[in-house]
Amino acid sequence: MSFRSPTDTPHQPPPDRGRLLDSLQKQMLERVLPALDRALGKVDDYLFDRSQQGDEEFGLMALRDLRRQRGQISRRYDDVVQTGFRNLRNASEWFPVDGRKSDLSLLSEQDLEEQLAVEQLADSLVRLHGPSVEMASKRIAHVAGREDLQAQDNPLAPAFLSAALRAALAESELVAGVRIVVFKFFERELGAVLGAAYERANTLMIAAGVLPELRATVKVSAQAHAPAGPQDQQAPTPSHGQVQLPAQVNAVDQAMFGNLLGLLQGWRTAMGGNQADAEGGQAQPGAQQAPVTKLGSSELMSILSLMQQDMPNTPLPPREAGGNHRTLADQLRQEVAQNARKLGVAGDNLHLDGLDEDAVDLVALLFDVLLDGPQFDANIRRKIGRMLVPYVKVAVKDRRMFLFKEHPARRLLNTVAEACEGNHGDAPQEQALLNRVDYTIDRLVAEFNEDVAIFETLEQELRSYMAQHRKRFELAEKRATEAQRGRERLDLARSAVAAELMQHRGERELPPVMDEFIGRHVSHHLTQVMLRDGHGSPRHEQAIQAVDRLLLAFDYAEVRSPLEELPTLPRAQFEAILSSSGCTGDTAQLAIDSLQDALIRLTAGERAADNPNHMPEQVILPEPKAVEPEPQLEVVAGNDHLDYEGTMLDRMRKLQVGSWLQLATSADRVEPAKVSWISPISSRLLLVNRRGIRVLVASAEELAAMAKLGKVSLREGDSVFDNAMHQVADRLKNAASQL
Repeated sequence: MSFRSPTDTPHQPPPDRGRLLDSLQKQMLERVLPALDRALGKVDDYLFDRSQQGDEEFGLMALRDLRRQRGQISRRYDDVVQTGFRNLRNASEWFPVDGRKSDLSLLSEQDLEEQLAVEQLADSLVRLHGPSVEMASKRIAHVAGREDLQAQDNPLAPAFLSAALRAALAESELVAGVRIVVFKFFERELGAVLGAAYERANTLMIAAGVLPELRATVKVSAQAHAPAGPQDQQAPTPSHGQVQLPAQVNAVDQAMFGNLLGLLQGWRTAMGGNQADAEGGQAQPGAQQAPVTKLGSSELMSILSLMQQDMPNTPLPPREAGGNHRTLADQLRQEVAQNARKLGVAGDNLHLDGLDEDAVDLVALLFDVLLDGPQFDANIRRKIGRMLVPYVKVAVKDRRMFLFKEHPARRLLNTVAEACEGNHGDAPQEQALLNRVDYTIDRLVAEFNEDVAIFETLEQELRSYMAQHRKRFELAEKRATEAQRGRERLDLARSAVAAELMQHRGERELPPVMDEFIGRHVSHHLTQVMLRDGHGSPRHEQAIQAVDRLLLAFDYAEVRSPLEELPTLPRAQFEAILSSSGCTGDTAQLAIDSLQDALIRLTAGERAADNPNHMPEQVILPEPKAVEPEPQLEVVAGNDHLDYEGTMLDRMRKLQVGSWLQLATSADRVEPAKVSWISPISSRLLLVNRRGIRVLVASAEELAAMAKLGKVSLREGDSVFDNAMHQVADRLKNAASQL
């Protein structure tokens, strides 16, 4: 039985060097060029401040020179970095990247100062990112087919990036002092972005199979070469030995992974160790145990490859959400044992290597969470379940999947989940997207041969296919947001108009025709005016004056003043008010005459309530129909005594646009919902589904009350993978607490 050494590197197909170098160049330039631009901007500010202080060396002349040559410096730096990568692609044609002379003449004082600035910049960056620099340098040397790549020839190395700045400044007319200032500001900006650049570079090369189990030797602790023990198994390492992680692993992700491993080990300890053998059977107290057969990593990978070939035959039984069934870890171990016998591995008591056991159990628990939840229907669960074995293989090969958010396998799972969540295939476009997911999973199962690059390829293809759907969804979301914004503005305008008219009308008991005129036509007209022109605009003031004129005439008529003393009705303003409701021409004149007739009847002594006049029936407009159907979810509204927890309310109030929640749309269905818009008027949140359709509008208090009823839950992570890992941790905690 063979075992894998920490330094063993599984065989992988050679990467596509040209494409990989293109990706490395692109991601490096995307980070260093903006850093250089920010540094030059701060130098500009520095020179301006010095010029205001009357400094002659760093005065207006230096500032003018910098502004004139700033674009040239950035372009030159871009060219130098691209030249460095071009040299790696074509070793036969080596292009110089530094314009300095190569003779042995003594350096001038200015050149010596610049040389020292280059060395200090490089040394500072190496101190900041030493382990990542070392591993990225070794990997890119491997990609270039070089046993050793000198730092000045390595476009990822701090020495090269520092020298590139010197080359970019060589043709400029900046004085020596200004150049030194550029180096200092660039050191600050570049140091802040290189961490992410090296993390991405290492991830790209690992995904392409370039030295995936490489260990760093810079600042290695005393335990770096110690034999693997239980404490080593809990260390968040990217390979199957005690390997120091790159310095740029996100602290939160690293802590999360370490916590998961600790919970996993604690749960196993509480369960009494490995009480279940590879068959999934329970060990009986006092029973004689069969000899233990340890499965090495190479044997495990061979078994998993055999299982992957049988995936179309559905090796793992189908699962129903929320049902009582064995865990995927148990089922997976059983399948591993059965397929081990097919490969001639003897023994009835098979055990995995500790690191491999962690990887298998974590992936099984991850898929347990995904397949148990009600967010996917049975058909979607079947699709996702077929990805289990390939993901176990990835985890066994490279535990970076649990550490790096940009890991290709992690991104593919998130993209598949995005395509499937809330997608029931009701529309032809939705069914086409599900078919594309099937195609992606079929290719993954058929083509994954331990080269993680297939995940990157499939994720990019699926995401590219989804782009056309995403545009449609974004348009639907934009329409939902605009519609909700319009509703709130309309409601606000109506409330303001109603309050204003009530203030002007007071306690007057008006005849029906006046009541209808003010309550319908004037209210409708003022609402439109407020939405279009705003409160206090000339049209708004004219309409209010017309209402006041009508009310004043009513006051005169109510005390039976002579007709000749009644204020004249402003017919032009009334016609403008009526026209906004579609009442024009003879119909408008008839309405105004009805108002005048009501005033005449009042002066004659008739009570307002007995006045028979009404506005013409044909001008009473029906209420406009809703642009879109109301969502089916009920909002806990209209209750002054909402029941919620204070901590949940605080979390709901901290939600931002783009945050995701889980909504129970029915008793057996949960779908994701995104905060698309937060009203500045009412502070209510508009939630849309994956398709951009409005599903809920509620306040933070209402959401907190729904959360207590189990209708809303917050996502703990930014993605499906992150959220599932948080749920795995919760399950392990709950399981351990019940033992």
